Amino acid sequence: MKLLITDKPIHHDYVISGSVINGIDLSVFPAGAIFRGNDSTNAAGIYNVELIDGELYVTLGQHGLPYECEPVNGSHDWFGTGEWINAGDFDPEYCYIVATAAPDDAEYVKRAEGWTVNVPVVEQEEPDANVETIAEVQE
Repeated sequence: MKLLITDKPIHHDYVISGSVINGIDLSVFPAGAIFRGNDSTNAAGIYNVELIDGELYVTLGQHGLPYECEPVNGSHDWFGTGEWINAGDFDPEYCYIVATAAPDDAEYVKRAEGWTVNVPVVEQEEPDANVETIAEVQE
């Protein structure tokens, strides 16, 4: 089974065992069919299912929260990478969605209601008292 993780407005924790995701057995999915979700599957975090050449392709969601830092570029947007992963490689403690404006050194943190970004505080050096500022030079 292949998984695609996208940004969705509700956070879900996933338990995946074979072709069962959060208690919903997808092994009975018919070949050639395409499923776009219903209330039951959306509540389980399953948004799309397709069976292609005998393999299930399932779209799941993670929820991106506002960043826990001053926004870089003023954004709190998230997106999915568009990459399919093997279900056996899925790690529920890993963030598969990407914060669009987070700096490279940002830390992705899982909260009860979704994922957020925590940017490390960078301490700025105190200015050297022996160096003249531009304003002092012009006086």
